[in-house]
Amino acid sequence: MSSPLDGRIRSIAREEATALLGVPDGVQAAASVPTAEQLQEQLTDLHEHLHLAATNIARLEERVEVLEQAGKQTDQVPRRTPRKAGGATPAPE
Repeated sequence: MSSPLDGRIRSIAREEATALLGVPDGVQAAASVPTAEQLQEQLTDLHEHLHLAATNIARLEERVEVLEQAGKQTDQVPRRTPRKAGGATPAPE
């Protein structure tokens, strides 16, 4: 989606390009009006982005649930004692 600022930046860029290239105002105005096919393509793209976002949200929610369950299970299980940092134990003499 475009923000109002993005739209304003594009409008100013079109005006500058028109001035530099010498394109008449009527041609520029006609070029900025989207066709029905372009609008349909934008709708399709937005629908795909929305579907992708919804899929990612569902996947992340499932992952959070798995992690929460794992966190609850580790709280119930006694923790192992940490290993000593010395490596192998020396052999008895």
